[in-house]
Formats: sequence, C-alpha cells, structure tokens
Amino acid sequence: SHGRLEEAQEYYTKAIELDPTDGRAYLGLSRIAQRRGDLEYARKLLKEGIAKCTVGFVEVKGPRRNESLKKKNSMSDDEDDDDLPTLGTIPDNGPNPFLLQALGTLEQRSGNLSGAEELYLAAVRSRPSHAAAWVSLGQLRTKELRQGVNAGRACYQSAERELRRIGAKPNAFIYTAWASMEYKKGGDSDSKAVRRARELYQLALEADPRCSAAYLQLGVMESDCGNYDRAKECFEKVLKFDQRNSRVLQAYAIMESRRPREDVDSRRVLDLFERALKANPRDAGVYQAYALYVAELGDIDSARNLLKRGTEVDKRHAPVWQAWGVLETRYSTAKNARDVFQQGIWACASSCGGQSGGRRCARLWQAWGVLEAQEGDHAAARRCFSRALDADPRNVAAVTAWTLMEADLGNYADARSIFERTLKLFPPQSDDKLSLWRAYEVMEERAGNTSAAQQIFQRSMREAMTPRDDEVNPNNIPPTMNELLISDPQSPVNGDLLSIKEKSNEVEVSRWNTGSNNLDAEVWINNGSIEGKLPQKMMKKLRNDGANRR
Repeated sequence: SHGRLEEAQEYYTKAIELDPTDGRAYLGLSRIAQRRGDLEYARKLLKEGIAKCTVGFVEVKGPRRNESLKKKNSMSDDEDDDDLPTLGTIPDNGPNPFLLQALGTLEQRSGNLSGAEELYLAAVRSRPSHAAAWVSLGQLRTKELRQGVNAGRACYQSAERELRRIGAKPNAFIYTAWASMEYKKGGDSDSKAVRRARELYQLALEADPRCSAAYLQLGVMESDCGNYDRAKECFEKVLKFDQRNSRVLQAYAIMESRRPREDVDSRRVLDLFERALKANPRDAGVYQAYALYVAELGDIDSARNLLKRGTEVDKRHAPVWQAWGVLETRYSTAKNARDVFQQGIWACASSCGGQSGGRRCARLWQAWGVLEAQEGDHAAARRCFSRALDADPRNVAAVTAWTLMEADLGNYADARSIFERTLKLFPPQSDDKLSLWRAYEVMEERAGNTSAAQQIFQRSMREAMTPRDDEVNPNNIPPTMNELLISDPQSPVNGDLLSIKEKSNEVEVSRWNTGSNNLDAEVWINNGSIEGKLPQKMMKKLRNDGANRR
C-alpha cells in the first residue's frame, strides 16, 4: 500500500523459498505484477501457486456453550468467534480457492468471462466456504453476463444459507453485494427494491460495523432517492474511521452537488473533491467526477485539465478518456474529440483484444460513433459502432445509438437486423434485454408501424412469462457443496471485494442532455460510460400502452 514493491517482492520470494505450498506469497507476487501492468506474469504466478499449494481446510464451529453469559456481558464481535467451540475441520476438495478466485478476477479483467466463471465455480467447489468466490460469481453473472436478478440471488442465498449451517460469522461483503444488486435491478423508483436493499445493507453493517463498502453504497442509494441527509450520515460515519477513503469523499461530493440548486454549496463540493484527490492522487475516477462537476459550473478549461490529469495517472482508465472525448465533442471541435478517442483506444487496448482493442474499448468506440453520427459521417459512425460491438457484443449503448441512427436515416431494415441479432445474445428477462425490447418497440411506433410494435411487445411478454433456470441449483453441485460453507474474514481476497465495490459502475455521476434527438433521449455518463437511454416518460408510456393492450 506504500508503493515499496521491490521490498514486498523480496519478502514474498523469501516466503516461497521457506514454504512453496503457502498460497499467500503467490497471491502477493501476483498483485505486484498486476501493479506493474504485467498481467501475463501475474497469471503465471497464480497458476504456479494453484499447482504447488497443499490442500487447505476450514474449521467447523458448534453452537455457543454460554449464550446467556455472552448476552449478559455484551461481548464484542471479535470475542464471539473465540467463544464458539470447534467441532472439527473440513478439507478443501481441490486447489487453493483464494488463488482460483484471484485468477478468475484476472481473467475477468482481461475479458475472458467464460474462463472467469469456470474459475469461480472451481473455487466454490474446492471450498464452499469461500465467500469471495460466491460474490465474484454473482457479480459476474448479473453485471457482465447480463443474467437476471435470480442468478445473483442464488449465489448470495447459497452463501448465506451455508454460512449459517456451520455457525460461521455472517459476511458483510455478501450482504453488500446482494443489496447493491437488488437496488440496481429495481431502481430508486421501486420502493420494494429500496426497502429490501436497506435491509441487506443493515445486515452487512451488523456483520461488520466498519464496512466502508456498505456505508458507501447505502449512501449512494439514499442520495439517488433524494434522502440527502441520510446519505450524508453514511458518508460521515465512514470518514470517522477511514478519513482517506477517496471513493467515499467522491460520492459525498457528488451527493452534495445533486441537492436542490438553492441548497448546493459549490465550495463544499469542490473541497470534498480536493480532499478525495489528496487522499488518493492516482484515483482517475475522482478526476473524472470532479471534471464533470467543474464543467457544469462552466469552467471547461479546468474540466479539460482535470480529465487530462486523470489519463496521466491511469492511462488505461477508459471512463476518463471517454468523458474527455465527450467534453471535446460538446465544447471543442470534432477533430479534437477524435484525437482523444483514438488516444484512449490505444491506451486501453488489451493484447488479446483484436483490432477493436477488447471490452474496455467498447465504450470509446460507441462514443466515437455518436460523434460521427452527429457530424453526419454515417459510414464512419457505422464503423465505430461495429467496432464497439466487436469489442463487446452485448454493449447496449452501442446497439441503442446505432439503431437510433439507422432509424433516423430511414434504414429500418438495418435497425431491425441489429436488434434481432443482439437480442439473441441476452438471457431472457434480463434488464438489458428488456430495455432493448422497449427500444425496438419504440422505433416501430415512431415509424408508424403499430402492428409491428404490437408484435414486438407480444414477443417480449411471451418471453417474460417463460420459466427460466438461471440459478445456481444446489442439487447440480457435488454433495460437498452443500455440506459446509464458511467465510474467512482474514482472507486477503476479501480486500479485493472492497475494491470491486468501489470500482463498480453503479453511480451515475453526470448527465448530458441532447435536445436535438427526436426521441428526447439522453446520452448519459455512468462512471464514464456513455449510453443512449430512453427517458423515464417514454418508459412509462410503453408500460401504460402495454397494460392497455393486455
């Protein structure tokens, strides 16, 4: 954490010499390699550790002997585990689960989603007690593979159930990830989803009263719901014991900027952003959010400088490049915007990403396509959108923008082909697929094809009513999966979960309206991801029309 990589590498190497079967040293060396940008060497180290490490085990705890004494003395959480009797141990069923999960995270970063899923499953098969693998699997399936909410619930419920079964402490990160998913799938307009998310965040904080991730995401949710004072309480609680948490300070600043205009204290917002940068000068996400707020205040030059600094501290941070390109699109020339997008693609491209650069570059190609469409160069726009979908075939933003352009040009056959081709890639009932069905229906309605719009609506409804099986069925997992599950709160991998929460794309930091669009749609930035999004009033109209037709 202090940047003394050479010294850390020396100690980890000596640890392997002393005990080649200890997985912690391989994990540490892999992290150092990742800090240096050498992902291939990091992957090699993890595979070496998986091959050499001995089989581990977990302790099984029994019921408390002196429950009444605990209540009487109000024992702390740290004392709870000591008071639980150990009934025995359960050996792992395979390789080191921590290394498997870490390798899965590395493969996920590289865009190898199927490989990542296999590794997460191998981790929970090896040790059903591994909470980090359950969380990673749930997030991969709901966020990256765009499976429905039940796929995530199955992972989190399995982890919760098995933790209880062996008397292990609840894991705060499981509840935090679960709550985030419930809220994200429901949105701030779904009171039931918000209420369920609050319950889960509370469980997370009961499991770990100092869980920064739970306070952070709860604060963001309350801010989205307009409960600014509640959000402030969450952020302030974290800052009492974690004053240098740049992500909390960033979210705090964004929350303060969203208050009603007459209540916004610009000096307060700017001070929070400055504190975030001071806490972590290399956090490109802070530069991005800070720049977007400064742009709202009208200081475009300062916003440009902040975004440029963000790309300098983290050259592979695609959202910063994207935000900078959008800024140039709006306030400068198309040539400058093109230069920024091109530099960003070169910087963010992965070695295995092909000509399109990999999934990280998809958002840059999509934004570049929007620029070319606005400039009237539709052939160039098509090339950019095609590259975006080559980099990420499920990029809803690229599909939305491309079909909207083709429909505006009267090329409805091409737009329909794009919709039909992409819809096949999504699992039934996923949020992304539902949004594509709605956009498809809206396009036909705009074209005056009422009959076609009704057929699309009926197709989406038939699919929504079809039973689906995207859950992790415990009966399909080896018997050892159901026997025991325990979490290791001291695991270094649990630290990775916090970074995953802090870096997840769940906070909409700015909104860029495009008044020229006939659909009155928006181009919005969600942690730097530019996406075409149908406005709420259009969504309500679709739902109402659909209800009337039924």
